[in-house]
Amino acid sequence: MLVIISSRIWHLPTLPMVPKAVCVTLIYIPLMLFGLLGNILTILVVWFRPHMRSSTYLYLSSMAVSDLLILLLLPLDLYKVHPGCTFFECCTFCTILHITFLSLERYLAVCWPITAKTVVTRRRTRVIIGCLWLGAAVSASPVHVVLRYYDYSSQ
Repeated sequence: MLVIISSRIWHLPTLPMVPKAVCVTLIYIPLMLFGLLGNILTILVVWFRPHMRSSTYLYLSSMAVSDLLILLLLPLDLYKVHPGCTFFECCTFCTILHITFLSLERYLAVCWPITAKTVVTRRRTRVIIGCLWLGAAVSASPVHVVLRYYDYSSQ
C-alpha cells in the first residue's frame, strides 16, 4: 500500500486478509457458548424453583427461550444457509416485546404497588406472554413476504 504524505511516498506493510467467515466464527463461538449457558441456566432455575415463578421471572424465562432460539438460528442468518429465515425475525421481535412488557410490569410494581398486586397475576402474565409470541409472529410475517421475493443470487 502506498501512502503519500507531503510529497513523500511511504510503503506500508500489507496485512494478510482474513476471510470474513473466520472472523464471524471466532466472534460467534464464545457468544454462543456463554449465551447458551446463561439462557439454559435461567430456564432451569425458573423451572425447578417454584418460588421463582413470579410474573417477572415468567417474562425472563420466556425471553430466555426467545434468546436461546436466536442463538441457535443465528448461524443460519450469518452464513446465509437459509436466507429469509423469518423465525429468527419472530424471535427478535419477541425479545423486544418481552423487554417492553417487563418494563411495563416493573413500572406498575413501582408506581402503583397495590394496584399491581391485583392486576399483575401469573395467569394474566402467561396470557400476555402467549400474545407476545403471537404478536411477534404476526409482525414478522411481512418480513417473510418481502424476503421470499428478494434475489439472494445478486450478492
